[in-house]
Amino acid sequence: MTDRNLFAAIDLGSNSFHMLVARHEHGEIRVIDRLKDMVRLAGGIDRRGHLDTKTYRDAMASLARFGQRIAGIPERQVRAVGTQAFRQLDNPYGFLVVAETALGCPIDIISGREEARLVYLGVCQATSDNGNRLVIDIGGGSTELVIGEGLEPEVTESIPFGCVGMTRQAFVNGKLTRKRWCRAVQAVQADLLDIEAPFHRLGWQQAIGSSGTIRALEAMSTRQSGEANATFSLRDVENLRERMLEAGHIDALDLPGLSSRRRPVIAGGTVIIEAIMKHFEIEILGVSQHALREGVLHDLIGRLSDQDPRQRSVEAMASRYQCDPGQAERVRDWTLHAAEQVAERWSVQDTQLEYLEWSALLHEVGLAIAHDRHHLHGAYIIEHAELPGFSRQEQQFMAALIASHRGKLDPAVIEIQPPRHRDALRLFIAILRLAVTICRVRRDADLPDFGLDLRDQRMELRLSAGWLDSHPLTMHGLLQEQQQLRKLDLELIIGEIPEHQLLI
Repeated sequence: MTDRNLFAAIDLGSNSFHMLVARHEHGEIRVIDRLKDMVRLAGGIDRRGHLDTKTYRDAMASLARFGQRIAGIPERQVRAVGTQAFRQLDNPYGFLVVAETALGCPIDIISGREEARLVYLGVCQATSDNGNRLVIDIGGGSTELVIGEGLEPEVTESIPFGCVGMTRQAFVNGKLTRKRWCRAVQAVQADLLDIEAPFHRLGWQQAIGSSGTIRALEAMSTRQSGEANATFSLRDVENLRERMLEAGHIDALDLPGLSSRRRPVIAGGTVIIEAIMKHFEIEILGVSQHALREGVLHDLIGRLSDQDPRQRSVEAMASRYQCDPGQAERVRDWTLHAAEQVAERWSVQDTQLEYLEWSALLHEVGLAIAHDRHHLHGAYIIEHAELPGFSRQEQQFMAALIASHRGKLDPAVIEIQPPRHRDALRLFIAILRLAVTICRVRRDADLPDFGLDLRDQRMELRLSAGWLDSHPLTMHGLLQEQQQLRKLDLELIIGEIPEHQLLI
């Protein structure tokens, strides 16, 4: 039995896996369950992106436990995101096939900047709005830095240093020395030089840290000072550094407030926060109990209401690249009307229909670069641009669709997609190509009534009687599409709507 008021957010981080289950009623969110597993996915990945057997098994066991908890929640009310470690895998889709089966829902791999946006959104839910915030989140494989005011981040950045990776990279064999520590701090500060300009330009009134490393540092600082403040200072961090160096080895760390699960990676996390606080001259850092998982939860609820950040990203992209709004809407309307007629036979999901709509609105984005091969230019832009709200798979799906909306078809673009998206992409490519062909003259008055039917591999397009006789350019285009769609194993039949079935 499903509960339509339940939502779940799953953060599959490089160090640990987290899940929140919450009830959303009367406009309020109430967390009713939390799960956490220290998987340390990043620690099991070698330089070639291969995941070792033990970590693989630990990850799958954790996902299976999470999957049992979300079994009664509607799939559209569950979102799982994978972060830096997922981005490092040499074959992420191969891993996802098994991982998604164990979990029982799709897993979105998100970019560093999208991770930063979601962290910021999560932190904002639990902090007062006192001007610009600088939010710092140290994960297992990367560190996100965001500055913004209210619920909208203005700058989002990600650096490739996390507590797991930094500990493994800087302190080989677990040995803690001052030379290694200083060298690691300098490496982080060198990366910060590339991103510091907008942070200094905007400034901030409060600096806040989130996630496990930050909370662990606050716990250790509190035990040392005897105070119970949700903050710690640069001096606290320096004192902790000295105590760690005195221990000399990660296995010898025995600091008040440090858990045994956090011990193996705390040195790398301390290096990162020391470098950031020194570089940005932060004397006091506030500590938030909210982080990425809370941001995913609020973003998920926003997606299901009228606050979907992806819609804003599409509108901004269309404006930035000066897409013709009339043609974009014309093609969008045709594709959606066509998809509605055949989606049930093809078992298309509502979320996939959103990708079709957004791809139709952005299908000419590449014209801002050049007319020749503009479908390929557009696909590159969509795949590689920072589009707040979108996962890597969503952008790749849309990029494949835009790349295939005209010209010669390459079925290989379908095979490189996650298996759960391949059938929908195949259908959508056919529909978008037909829409572009029918709407080529860019005039609403020239658009005919039509019907689309799909049975097995046979797609039948029926147009108003006599319409094709007076539109030879479109007829020529549709005959070309017959040849191209055969590459998708689709037979396109072109016919006429009987007069008694025409819309009045």
